[in-house]
Parts: sequence; structure tokens; C-alpha cells
Amino acid sequence: MVKKIVNVILVVLACLGLLLSFTYVYFVLQDKNLYTNSTSTYATSVTDPQTGEKIAPFTISYFENYNNLGKEVVEFRINCYSDYQRTTLYARGYQLIIDEKEGNQLYYYDTAFGYRFPSGHKYDETNEDGLSKEFYYVDIKDEVWALKIDGSYNYTWQEVDKWKAFRTGFFLGLNLLFEDANLYIEKSELRYYTREELLLHMKDIIKGCSYGTGDYTLPLVDLGDFMHLYKVQNGEIADESIGKGTLQNSYFSVDVKYDRRGLSYADQSIFESVALDSNYNVTGVNFDVNYWQAKSVYNITEQNFETRYSEVDKGFYYFLSSNLINTLKGQINAEIIVNFDVSKLGNVNVIGFDYYALNGIQVKELTISSSRQMNFNLLVGSLQNTGLKQIKIHNVSIENLSGTEVTYEMV
Repeated sequence: MVKKIVNVILVVLACLGLLLSFTYVYFVLQDKNLYTNSTSTYATSVTDPQTGEKIAPFTISYFENYNNLGKEVVEFRINCYSDYQRTTLYARGYQLIIDEKEGNQLYYYDTAFGYRFPSGHKYDETNEDGLSKEFYYVDIKDEVWALKIDGSYNYTWQEVDKWKAFRTGFFLGLNLLFEDANLYIEKSELRYYTREELLLHMKDIIKGCSYGTGDYTLPLVDLGDFMHLYKVQNGEIADESIGKGTLQNSYFSVDVKYDRRGLSYADQSIFESVALDSNYNVTGVNFDVNYWQAKSVYNITEQNFETRYSEVDKGFYYFLSSNLINTLKGQINAEIIVNFDVSKLGNVNVIGFDYYALNGIQVKELTISSSRQMNFNLLVGSLQNTGLKQIKIHNVSIENLSGTEVTYEMV
């Protein structure tokens, strides 16, 4: 009976210990003034001095390139203060181009927050140790802290003991009867995680996340192996990081963009540059800027459309990708001209525009043409929010199911 009572007391004490531990973690992380959204509160943040907005310290974008129409790219931007006095915001960025055939390439970018990134620089791998000494200043509960990407590990390997190998060979192996035949010795050294290893780790986190594709914020990302926080007092940074392995020192809030398609033009990058090329563009869309009118003209052709095969109609419906639609919708004072020439699609049974094919973009001019007479269907919503009042057609009979009333001009 006494033994049962003791066991019950031990269980109650253990539960109380767990409750106190979780309560401590909660109050360490919970603060109304921290960077928040509708569901989460985060320990680390920075504040835009212009707007007062709380910003996650890290931004990560990953373009998986499952469609092989661009590049597989991981981008990582650190949002921080320029100094411990929090004078202004600063950003350091890394861009990893993943290429199994040519080998991965790493670039870095620096900028004052809110300004366009410069063309960037090729990353110098020999400076890894130097970079591990850099500090980035962030907030915790409105107090400035120093962040350092200084994660390290013990690398071990085996080498042949040359002296033992010499003696073994010299005595024709007779000494093997009297001592261990193992001719290897184990060595180890302290190594810092590279920036490439950090970005590849972030890629794995995003791919394994249940949120899927899109733009979102991850509240607690475990990066404790790669970086640590240091307390700052009177401008002096502590020699040792705060408690390793704790939530406050290991987990960080991260703004994420995950796109399964490849990075295909420079404006998709958070640095507005791809492999040092600010004009990178493999989409086929012609970005023609008329500087006199301060207006961008986007010439879109049939090659910029994706397809859906219809088992019912035994043919293909065409639509602009949501990625391209979002890009075009974000342009200010832009003229979008669409020339859809069925003849240039080869021996393909083209049925027409898919549901919401151009949804959400303002189109100045749409031309649908063919080298032979054909029917072309506009499915529901295909012209929604385009602003079109008239379509130019050539050798095309339109079946308009879009719900948008337009007139047709033969050309």
C-alpha cells in the first residue's frame, strides 16, 4: 500500500514538473508586442522603423523546378538591424542554384532594407570561418539581441597510422601476433556548417512541411544546429550564446515562399537577380519597357500558356499559370497584349481557353488566330476581370461561354 502511495506521489510530482516547464517556455515566448499573426507569436523579430511593422527575421523561398522550365533555387534572406542601436534595417541574402550536372552555385547579396538589391556577388567559400564571426541584430521582447550563424560539429575520420604500417611491413607481419592488427587511427576536428548546408537544410524543411506550396509563415523552425543568440548589454555582445537547446535559442520564425515550379525570371527572386543576372528570363515573355511613357508592355504568346487535356472533348484547353497571373497582376501601369496563334502549336487539337484562363489580369488587346478555319471555346470565367470589350480573330469561330460580353473584329 505504501509503495502505491509513493508511486502516485512521484507521478504527481513529474506532472507538476512538466507543467512548470511548459509554463516557463510559454511566458518566455509569449508577448503581445512580439511579431504576430492571427495564430502564432514568435520570439525573434525586427521592426521596420518607417512603418512600425514587426517582421520575421528570416525569409526563405524555394523553387523546386519539377517542370524543368527554370532553375531549382533556394533563397535565404536575413532581416536584421544594421547595428545594436537599431538605426536602420539591413538584409543579407544567399541564393543557391541547385544543379546536379553543373554543380551547385552560391551567391550573396547585401542591401539596406527597402532598396533594390545590387547584382550580387559569387560566394567565396574560403570565407566561411570569417562569416561565422558576423553578428546580426534582432529583437526579443523589444530588446536587441545578436544572432550569429556559427553552428559547428565534430567531424571525425580515420587515417592510416604510417608508423604502425611501416613496422607491420618491416617485420613481415610477425608483430600482428603480439599487437592489434588495426592500422588506422581516428582523428577529429571542429567544422562550421557551410552556408550551402544551411540552405539545403532549409529546403528540406520546406519540402517536408505540411503547409504545402504558397506563401506563409512558419512559427517555430528548428535552426539551433546552425545559429545561436547572444545577449547584448551596453553595446557589448556576450561571449557565450544563451542556453543551447532551448526554444528561445533554437527556434525561429520564418516567412516562406514555396513554388514547385522552377524559377524562370529574375523578378520572382527576392533579390530580383538569378545567378548575378538581373535580366534572367526563360519564360519567353517579352518585357519591353517604354521609358518615355513609364509603362511596361508585356507581349504574351501561346508559348506562355499551360495545358489541360479534356477526355470529354479529346483536346487541350489553355490557361496562363497562376504564377504568371500573379506576376502580371502586380505590375503597375502595364500594358498586356496577348497574341494566341493556334498555328504555332503544331499538330495539337486545340479546344480553346480553359476556365479562368486569364483570370485577374487587365488585358489591353487579345488576338486569337489560326492558319485554317476552326472553332475556339472560351470556357466560364476565361475572360473574367480582363477588361476586354473586343477580341481580334482570324479564321476562328468563337463559342463564348465565358460570361463576359465582347465583340469580335476580323483581322
